[in-house]
Amino acid sequence: MSSGNKTKVIAEEGKQELFVIREFEADREEVYQAFSDPDILIQFFAPAGAIMSYTARDFRTGGHYRYAHTDYNGNIVCTFKGIFHEMKAPELIIQTAELEGFPGLENALLESMIFEELPGNRCRLIIHDICFSVETRDAMLQSGMESGLIMIFNQLDDLLKK
Repeated sequence: MSSGNKTKVIAEEGKQELFVIREFEADREEVYQAFSDPDILIQFFAPAGAIMSYTARDFRTGGHYRYAHTDYNGNIVCTFKGIFHEMKAPELIIQTAELEGFPGLENALLESMIFEELPGNRCRLIIHDICFSVETRDAMLQSGMESGLIMIFNQLDDLLKK
């Protein structure tokens, strides 16, 4: 089930940003489509034991989204919302992301996803997140974000094989 590819999370001390780098055994168009098509995204973008559902899903430049992860009993685990600032197939997605349920905008971030074509019909995804503060970034890292991303990316690996 697990891919031989590694997920790298780079977060320099004292900075508000972080980078996530992951390679996939699929071409750039397929990986871009997985992140830009809500019907595909719901198939892999929830940690095991959670179900993803949308209340808004306008996937285009200027569009917006809102989704929730729920457990199998229907309890909401978390809800995210954001705006797509640019969607340029198959190269780039720039969006905001905000975890609902926290006061203020301290948990909002700006995220760019760059899809690089690699030899052999492979793709490198580079995610660059800029957080409101160093404290927000560090709290994200301490929340288990990295293990959640690894699980999600492994689920995408399995989906791309089909």
